[in-house]
Amino acid sequence: MKKFFKGLAVLVIIIHVVAALFYTGIIPVQLFANLRLPDAGRLAEFILRLNNEGEAEKNSVPVEEDAETKEGAAEGAEDGEETAAPEEQAAAEVPGTVQIELSENLPDLTEEDLYDLPRVLTEAGVLKAAGPKGEDLSEQIVCELAADIENPGHFTAVFSVQSEDGQIQRGPSADMQVEMTAPFLAFREDDLTIPVGTDYDPYRNILICMDIDGTVLTEFVEHDGYLNTAQAGDYELRFYIYSRVTASSAFRTMRIHVE
Repeated sequence: MKKFFKGLAVLVIIIHVVAALFYTGIIPVQLFANLRLPDAGRLAEFILRLNNEGEAEKNSVPVEEDAETKEGAAEGAEDGEETAAPEEQAAAEVPGTVQIELSENLPDLTEEDLYDLPRVLTEAGVLKAAGPKGEDLSEQIVCELAADIENPGHFTAVFSVQSEDGQIQRGPSADMQVEMTAPFLAFREDDLTIPVGTDYDPYRNILICMDIDGTVLTEFVEHDGYLNTAQAGDYELRFYIYSRVTASSAFRTMRIHVE
């Protein structure tokens, strides 16, 4: 019934407002000359529909919570347990990260130090890595070297650590100026594994091959050893280069496992 009287009151107010607008001339009567007003039957039908909607809302029954939901909530309240918000749960599930620290004060380095740079810098106390729980991961640090052939002896090293789940955590980089006394030869990987039957060219594994003056010596690299990718086994190839400036040389051994 409240809906019925409410609708009736609103209708009366609208009629009075429209009548006042006509009387004051704000709304010209000509605009509504052809307007068809609802008859009494339609007006009664409208008011009755409002009344029915009010009764339906009054008699509606609220939806009850699922029994299992209530039971779970009750058990949680009895045990005094608190349920973390989604944001808190997500934060708790985010694993820690590996921290790699590198000092700006690097020791003097030679080209021989570049072959095992992470170990040299770790033993010098200028490079270290720690895991999510504070464990020392310094022995797992690896680096990627790049040489500037326009500036002989200038190298850039990017350090990284591989976590237990296989993720690579990249760390800081270092720019180094090394006093070159011999050519430098470095592989992408010193020890690698390839499948049986792979058509593999070991020269593709050469990363840096340069003379002490920055001259690239890739086309002058020679090697000894034997590799048969059609047969499983462990193979060693010895690569070497000779300086075209001084009577010096460099050699490296590449170990290839065919499985």
